[in-house]
Amino acid sequence: MNSPRTAAARPAPPLAGAGPAALGTFEFGTAALPAARAHELLDAYYEQGGRLIDTAPTYGPDGGTFRAEPTIATWLRATGAPGVHVISKAGLDPGRPERGDLRPETILADAAGSAARLGVPFILVLHRDDPRIPADEIADAASRAVVAGVASGTGASNWTAARLEAWAACASRIGLAGPQVTAPLWSLAPRTVPIAEPWLAEATPEHLAVAARHGMTVTPYRTLAAGFLAGAHSGRHAAHHAAAYDTPAGRERRERLRRAARALGMTPHGLALAWLRAVSPAPAIPVIGPRTVRQLTESMSGAAAAHRVTPDVAAYLEGRP
Repeated sequence: MNSPRTAAARPAPPLAGAGPAALGTFEFGTAALPAARAHELLDAYYEQGGRLIDTAPTYGPDGGTFRAEPTIATWLRATGAPGVHVISKAGLDPGRPERGDLRPETILADAAGSAARLGVPFILVLHRDDPRIPADEIADAASRAVVAGVASGTGASNWTAARLEAWAACASRIGLAGPQVTAPLWSLAPRTVPIAEPWLAEATPEHLAVAARHGMTVTPYRTLAAGFLAGAHSGRHAAHHAAAYDTPAGRERRERLRRAARALGMTPHGLALAWLRAVSPAPAIPVIGPRTVRQLTESMSGAAAAHRVTPDVAAYLEGRP
C-alpha cells in the first residue's frame, strides 16, 4: 500500500467555533422541506452562530433523487457564508443500510461525487463501517481524499469503539489524516431491546472515551430520539421511530426531562441537547433536524446552555441517585 505522507495529510483542526449544534439536512429539498424553506433554516442557523452542516449523498430522498447536497450548494454559492464546515458521507447504499462499502475505490468515488455536488471541500465521514476492509486501507483512502483537496478532514458514523480506535491508532502510527469527528446514535432516551437497527452504533462510554483520547468531536444524531423527547415523532418513519423509543424507560426519562426543563425555564428538547454536551467527555456538537425557525432557535439556545446541566441535573435526568 502506498501511503501519502505529505504535510497535507495532517488532520484538520478541531471544529472550534462551529456553534452549539449542527444542522441536519435529511429532508432538505423534499416536500417536507422544499428548497426555499431549507434556505430559510440555513439563513437562521448561520445568523445564530451555527457553522456545521451535516448532510450525505443519500439525504433529501425524492423519488430516486437525493436533493440535500444540491440544496446546500445553492445556498453556499448565494451567501458565501464564511467559516461554514460541511459534513458529508461515503460508503452507504440506501438500499442496504445495514452494510457499508468502504473499499478504497468506493470511498474516493463517493468523496469526489459529494465534492462536485457541494462545490467545496467537506469533512468526509464514513457512513457505515465495513469490517471486511482493514483499518489501514480505510485510513489510506480517507487520507488520500484530504491530500487531494476533496476533503478538509475525515470522520466516522456508526462505527464501534473498537474499529474507531483501530482507525485512529493506525492513522496516528503511520502519519495519515485520522478521524476528526465521530457520529454515533445518542440521546437521553434508550432504544427498545432487542434493538431494531443493530447496525446503528450507540455512543457507549467506550466510544466516547476513544473520541476523547484521539481529540475527536462527537456529532451525535437522533439527539431527540427521532422526536420522542420533543413530544411526538414525525416524518416518514414516525411509526418505526415510535416503536424504537416508546418504552417504559423512555417515557420515564421523558417525564424527568419535562420536569427538569420546567424547573430550569428551558424547553425539553433544548435541555436534552444541553445534557448531551454537558456529559460528553469529548467536545460534542449534537445534530438537530428542525423544520421551523422557531424549533431551530429553541434547539440552538438549549444546546448553548450546557453549563446549566449540573451533575445533580444530569443524575436526575438519567435516574441516578
